[in-house]
Amino acid sequence: MSERLRSRYPSLYRGLQAGILALSVSALSACSGGGTSTPGTPDMSLPYEYKPATINQIDLDPGNGPYGNAQRVVLERVVAVTKVDKYVNSANQQCRYQIWVQDPMCTTPPCGMVVKAIGPMAPAGSSSGKDCPSAATSGTLLDTISKGDNVRVRGKLVFEVDSVAPMTVVEHQLFVESIDILSPDATINPIVFSDSALYSQFVTHLGQTWNKYEGMSVTLQPTTGTLQVTAFDSSGFKTNPGGSTWGDTFDGDYYPSGATTFPTIGSMWKSISAVVSTRHGGELMPTRNKDFVP
Repeated sequence: MSERLRSRYPSLYRGLQAGILALSVSALSACSGGGTSTPGTPDMSLPYEYKPATINQIDLDPGNGPYGNAQRVVLERVVAVTKVDKYVNSANQQCRYQIWVQDPMCTTPPCGMVVKAIGPMAPAGSSSGKDCPSAATSGTLLDTISKGDNVRVRGKLVFEVDSVAPMTVVEHQLFVESIDILSPDATINPIVFSDSALYSQFVTHLGQTWNKYEGMSVTLQPTTGTLQVTAFDSSGFKTNPGGSTWGDTFDGDYYPSGATTFPTIGSMWKSISAVVSTRHGGELMPTRNKDFVP
């Protein structure tokens, strides 16, 4: 029958073939590959529906609501406020990649969160993020994303609660399943905190200020006096007033060339800028040397 149709009605036959091919491609596009054992891994059996959401809706969800844990959402035009960081997930020795994004239209915090991607297995059991492939060669969906990019992100939400008492700090993670770079229309300016009485709320594991400003670009700039570095260790540093906790996630970007420690104990700064991370109880993350203003 197909041969007769092709010989007598060649144009109609070609049209039918094209239609069948288009339907096949559409059906394949509706499915995403993989299983569900790891956050963000697509499932071949079902086409995904992504609920439009804002970061604020996600950050304020109790965890089991419409924008809660395990929901799939799409964020429209959010701005990357860091570069891509890489680390090793100790539970399964995966190289993972993460970038913090902020909603430029959000006027009532919280307005930011972290977007993550799963990369290859770490080279060895003792590997750290420095041993993982660079973001650009990771083969993940974050391999072309840079600080300042405006993006549309679709993915699966995973909420991670601080494991240390009082266990009030929560990190809202979006495991990316698709990402589009948009025109660079929006930018982010940091919120300036001049009241030093607030700084004690930026201490790891303590206070609700971590949750209130999750994923956002901020500057600590006291109205009077300076920020003094009071302690330094392998995970970052602390400053007074307030004993604020600063992490070294991006130390490779803010250390001066040749420096073995930075900033030094006793050094004083008019202001320090950072992105608020709520991972493992919270830390303020400087992202470049210019974040430190003497």
